[in-house]
Amino acid sequence: MIRFSPELTLSSTAKAGERFEVPFTVEGAAAGQRPAKLAFEVSYDEGATWQPTEAVDGSRLSLEHPAEAGSVSLRAELTDRDGNTLVQTIERAYSTTR
Repeated sequence: MIRFSPELTLSSTAKAGERFEVPFTVEGAAAGQRPAKLAFEVSYDEGATWQPTEAVDGSRLSLEHPAEAGSVSLRAELTDRDGNTLVQTIERAYSTTR
């Protein structure tokens, strides 16, 4: 499992139109192991379209929020050394405001 831990406001929002860091950790059976594949995608239109995004230092995503207020959805795909794959999608993980 991938746990995303963005630092949001008390109302669970982040600023639209700005770069935003989203730390993540690998938990569960895959924790402490180097996965064969770990890929991320982000959606700013409630999952209608997805864009690949790279992990920075293997510990966080660095996202560029659109200028318009909306929502951010996150997706992770983790494949372990045995070929087991987890696809985890969090639709509307948080909102952005102006």
